[in-house]
Amino acid sequence: MKKLIIILSFLSYFQSFSLSDYLVGCWVGKIDVLQQELAIKICFELDSNLNISGTIDIPQQNAFKLPLSNIKTTQDSIKFDLIVNVMNIARFVGKIYYPFSDTTQIIGKFSQFGVVGKFELEKFIDYDIEDEPEEAKYQEEVEIHNGEIKLSGTFERPETENKYPAIIFITGSGFQNRDEEIFGFKIFKNLSKEFLKMGFATLRCDDRGVGGSTTTPNTSPTTFDFASDVQQMINYLKTRNDIDTNRIGLLGHSEGAIVSLIVAARSRDVKFIINLAGPTIRGDSLILEQIRIQMKNQNASDSIIQQTLKDQNELYHIIRYSKDFTRAKEILYNQAKKQMEMYPDEVSSKIPKTLIEKNVQLQVESMRSDWFTTFIDIDPLEYLKKVTCPVLYIFGEKDQQVPPRINIQRLQKLKKKNIEVKIIPQANHLFQKSKTGQMYEYAILPKRLVPELMQSIARWLRTKISK
Repeated sequence: MKKLIIILSFLSYFQSFSLSDYLVGCWVGKIDVLQQELAIKICFELDSNLNISGTIDIPQQNAFKLPLSNIKTTQDSIKFDLIVNVMNIARFVGKIYYPFSDTTQIIGKFSQFGVVGKFELEKFIDYDIEDEPEEAKYQEEVEIHNGEIKLSGTFERPETENKYPAIIFITGSGFQNRDEEIFGFKIFKNLSKEFLKMGFATLRCDDRGVGGSTTTPNTSPTTFDFASDVQQMINYLKTRNDIDTNRIGLLGHSEGAIVSLIVAARSRDVKFIINLAGPTIRGDSLILEQIRIQMKNQNASDSIIQQTLKDQNELYHIIRYSKDFTRAKEILYNQAKKQMEMYPDEVSSKIPKTLIEKNVQLQVESMRSDWFTTFIDIDPLEYLKKVTCPVLYIFGEKDQQVPPRINIQRLQKLKKKNIEVKIIPQANHLFQKSKTGQMYEYAILPKRLVPELMQSIARWLRTKISK
């Protein structure tokens, strides 16, 4: 395995149970190493001879079921190794806190190649019941054209032929497939299933350049390009005999929420909008807030955070006005050097200068992309002010990518009567039930939506969408 592999550990002892009994099952958490967080899942089991064996998953490294070795337990601790090869062994020692309670934690240290990190875990209990049998439905693969761009997607509706209200799903930033699949969690596919139960038809398409959809070579599609694609999806639905064209709505997630506003501000064909984790602050402000939160999670000092935010604002000025990308490279390279200074010499000395320079160059290219230069200047409220149809905003209480407080404050100042706001307790940006809301959790949390999400949507639709 080429990437740094790390791992976790834990312990426990209780008079009524052996330590081995308590360890059996899965534990989830994270590893903090070199200012990065990696989600991990460790599972233990006993064989017929009552010997403990275990495996580890590191989803962000696409590593699953890696065997653990040399598992040893004492009264209140556990040690084990992850042997990548004979020259690459990660060693772990952990201790358990608050055993046999709802707040049980395993906290420990690991070492690999002289690098020392920490991990923390908690017992994983998946309350999933068996998958419900899918309700009878009609499904069709569709192809929609926007000029030279081909959008491939899936159209679904209840099986009985009728005229149905319809909802179009709009993905968040990054290259997303039609299911908005993130670490195996198919968010839009799950949502489509729920809307079908409510008697809706659904349409979800791969983003440009993803799956079956095409893109224009050597281009970076912008938020406005995605809005143009959604308008073509609306036009397509209007041609179908099984769609009630007076009840076509949009559901946007994250950046997709901004897209929904752009489309609705321009088209009276949109009759309702559901925005999940939709930003209301300008793109540059949103990124600054994300940086601040991430650095706080890493226990960075206030002075370092303020300097980083100052650097980021200078990068915005370069993008908008000076175009001095030589200076941009200098800023990013200095940031990388400061980060290297935080590593032990035996680690930083092994990181080649060419790798740092390559990473800096990739960041500069991203900053110069059409998508980024457009996104930082988009103020969602400019479009929301023009939207006349009902709009539901739903935020996750623990969302750290689109923090609810700062975004809801802007909605409240707008004072538009067609807008309603709902906060889902304990939900993260993907609307999973979350402990911290940090992004490392996405890969290890159960791949299901918090029930309150669809409950809130259903209640709102019943009052806003007439039959």
